[in-house]
Amino acid sequence: MNNKLKIYIFSTVFLAIIIFIFLIPTIPDLSKIWLPILFFIIISAMAEFIPVSLPEGGEITIAFPIDLVVILVYGPALAMLVAIFSIIWELFRKNEIWYKTIFNASQYSLAIGLAGLVYQYAGGMIGEQNFIKFIVPAALCAISYCLINSILVTGVLAIEKNIKITRVYIINIKETLPSYLAEAPIGFIMAIIYVEIGILGILLFFFPLLLARRSFELYTKMRKMYLDTIRTLAAAIDAKDPYTHGHSERVSWLAVKLARKLDFFDTEIEYIEYAAILHDIGKIGIEDRILGKKGRLTDEEYEKVKKHPIIGARIIESIEFLKKCSNTVLYHHERYDGKGYPEGLKGEDIPKLARLLAIVDSYDAMNSDRPYRKKLSAQEILAELENEAGKQFDPNMVKVFISLIREGVVN
Repeated sequence: MNNKLKIYIFSTVFLAIIIFIFLIPTIPDLSKIWLPILFFIIISAMAEFIPVSLPEGGEITIAFPIDLVVILVYGPALAMLVAIFSIIWELFRKNEIWYKTIFNASQYSLAIGLAGLVYQYAGGMIGEQNFIKFIVPAALCAISYCLINSILVTGVLAIEKNIKITRVYIINIKETLPSYLAEAPIGFIMAIIYVEIGILGILLFFFPLLLARRSFELYTKMRKMYLDTIRTLAAAIDAKDPYTHGHSERVSWLAVKLARKLDFFDTEIEYIEYAAILHDIGKIGIEDRILGKKGRLTDEEYEKVKKHPIIGARIIESIEFLKKCSNTVLYHHERYDGKGYPEGLKGEDIPKLARLLAIVDSYDAMNSDRPYRKKLSAQEILAELENEAGKQFDPNMVKVFISLIREGVVN
């Protein structure tokens, strides 16, 4: 752990303890409710045992509705205890990172405690027989839980992985928000059913929750498989030419680095990552003898090569998920001075992501051995980038990219 991560985790633990101490007077007589509380700890532990991984790290479980039931029926203090006991057992699992378990227990209990206070201060009553009249406080409680939990998880992931906090938040909240929106009403209904018929009512809802969790897991896996397929396809294109092996992955990495430095929106960063991986997919329609030719291309051969962005854009455009990347692929060989191809666009008329891709694509080409030449030295590459600012490349973007090279972020 670095110092920032230690401070962040310690602060979360400290705040959770403070909130719990504040709420201790609200804990009901445990001797009268020990059996249902044990039941809630067991099913909450079961929910935590089967998490679904998120794109930027972190996990989501189906414990939220259970937490909401305990908050409404027994109060936030007892809900905090249930959350802690349902998670802390993970310390005994093989290879489990201790500080991860401590943080998870603390952030869940902190989110529960604060959400419970929101419920009470919004006019909600603990343990009522008719929760319908407290639907607004319960909704505010659920929203508070969602926001606090996602913010705390985003913070720790951003610090641990050194990723921009907004990127982690936007991508992960996009994945978790539908789950929270679906689970909150279920938790509220479970609380109503529980006060009427007891533990059996919770069991009737818990198994459908397991099915919902399975559906979310399958969606996440399908999304990952889809992106893995894209990368495999790009690797297959690279494999046509041993000189460009790994080119698409390197260009994608460079594109993301530059896009972040330029403070692009997170959606734009996602699009440039996919477009960069697939920017040469159109070469599937170019003859191998042309791609691997060691000598100078004839005019006719060069005209064929110039068609690869058009072919690539057509392939990508036919895939719904990647449609917004097609223009980036189509125009990544345009030049800022208007002398590029396929349409001879100039300056700001070239899409922003295509201008960025042109820089990193050219950089990796200069930094790699090709059939017709050896890779250029670092000094030669910098000189070429500086010389082509305003000609081949967007002058502002290439200036920022050169700064990344000089800072050692790119090599």
